[in-house]
Amino acid sequence: MHSRIVLKHSKIDKGMFGLIMALVGFGLIMVFSSSFYLTVKGGEIGDQLFFLREQLIRIGFAIIAFLIGFKINYKLYRKLLPVLLFVGIVVLIVTIFTGRKAYGATRWLRIATFSLQPSEFIKLVVFIYLASFYGAREPQAQTFKKFVLPPSFIVGLILLLIVLEPDLGTAVIIAITAVFVMFISGVKLRYLIGILIVGFVLFIVAVLVLPHAKARISSFISNGNYQVRQSRIAIGSGGFSGVGLGEGKQKFLFLPQPHTDFIFSVIGEELGWLGIVVLTGVFFFYLIKGLELSWKSKDRYAQILGAAIAVSTFLHFFVHSGVAMGILPTTGLTLPFISYGGSSLLANMFAAGVLLNIGSERRIA
Repeated sequence: MHSRIVLKHSKIDKGMFGLIMALVGFGLIMVFSSSFYLTVKGGEIGDQLFFLREQLIRIGFAIIAFLIGFKINYKLYRKLLPVLLFVGIVVLIVTIFTGRKAYGATRWLRIATFSLQPSEFIKLVVFIYLASFYGAREPQAQTFKKFVLPPSFIVGLILLLIVLEPDLGTAVIIAITAVFVMFISGVKLRYLIGILIVGFVLFIVAVLVLPHAKARISSFISNGNYQVRQSRIAIGSGGFSGVGLGEGKQKFLFLPQPHTDFIFSVIGEELGWLGIVVLTGVFFFYLIKGLELSWKSKDRYAQILGAAIAVSTFLHFFVHSGVAMGILPTTGLTLPFISYGGSSLLANMFAAGVLLNIGSERRIA
């Protein structure tokens, strides 16, 4: 007799779900703590609950995005891939030419009263494409022309558009995750080394050509970035256990963007190195649990897609925290699930829903 493989849909993984909700809840607390003084104008304190209320609204939409990601079968995205790629590329082009410019970059597209950052959503489209491509091919019969060149061209085109915004931080996250996907998909080491060399050269060229990127790298090398200096002061002031939740001083208009790009610094000041270690452990657990949920699937496409989501989320945390501690150049990347903002939270929550959707399927003989 031959065993037959069938699908069984199980309940949501409670551990992963609880971890995600805990991160979102913690983020709400830290958004309020880091933002209530930002309403000060001309010496007068405005609506101190403004950012808290706005974040609550964003969390509401993000939970809907999470439920959509969890309820819709992940295989559907594979069928919609041509449309997703076309729309994603068009939206990136439109953003470059007509998007809202802020902090030297054009990363946001205005839609009615909302501003969205398309690169946050195109990440998942890239991962779906890579998972679909390598999930349908066996590494044993690979050639450079058929196994490496097509995804390199498609991903390279998307990375070019993101770099032109410019958004080097997101581009680097996508590029590293893409190389990771190629590695676990069985791409030969010599091809990977070649891709890394070409990628590094193109990164240097981008830094030299784009004034925004060049300024940030130069500032990092010369240790002259005001944000990073204030961030280091904040984290250093926290010591081992922190000055106490809500008691931080750097958010009083000393540290720029304390509720978004540098919210990690506020966490370090108020909760200390102990809080940083715990938060790092939580994101590391997210990575390990995400990989575990992915590898339990017998569907190679699902394995690759889930692993890409888990790895990219952890990379976002790693880069954000590295910038805050001054060991990486300023990128403008938010802290997943925690920073104030809509695009990042929506994209991460939807991706987390997709990851849990993958983990909810079990194959039994």
